Amino acid sequence: MIYKFAVSEKGYGVAIFIDVDEIKNSVIIDTDKHAVNNIYLRVDRPIYFLSEDDLDKYIIKAIKELSGNIYHKIGDATVCFHIRSVDTNPVHFQPEGLYCAMRGWLAQNYGLELTAVNIELDEENEKFIFNI
Repeated sequence: MIYKFAVSEKGYGVAIFIDVDEIKNSVIIDTDKHAVNNIYLRVDRPIYFLSEDDLDKYIIKAIKELSGNIYHKIGDATVCFHIRSVDTNPVHFQPEGLYCAMRGWLAQNYGLELTAVNIELDEENEKFIFNI
C-alpha cells in the first residue's frame, strides 16, 4: 500500500511516496532489520538515497513510537514491514520526511489517529524543520 507524505509552503515542498507491505507471521531473513519485539523491517533492494542511518533514525523510530498501537492490532504475531519503494524528488528530499511518511503509512494501515508532526519552514536555509 502506498502512502504519500507531502508538506509545502511558500514555494518549498517535500513529497515522499512510500510503498510498504505488512507481512504477518513472515519468515524473518538475515537481512531484515529488527525494529522492536516481533516487528521487523525489510528493504529488498537498495534505494539510492535511503541510508542505513536513515532507516534507523526515521523509519524504525516511527515504528518504535507506534509499536504499542501495532501490538494492539497484531496481537502475538510477528510482522515484517516490507518497503517496496520510496519515491521522491532527490533535489528536495529531506530524510526527516521518512519519519512522517512511515508514521503516516502506519496510521493509514492500522486506522490510527495521530497528532500532526510540527513542521516549520526555514526560508533562510530553504528547508523544513521537523520537530520529531
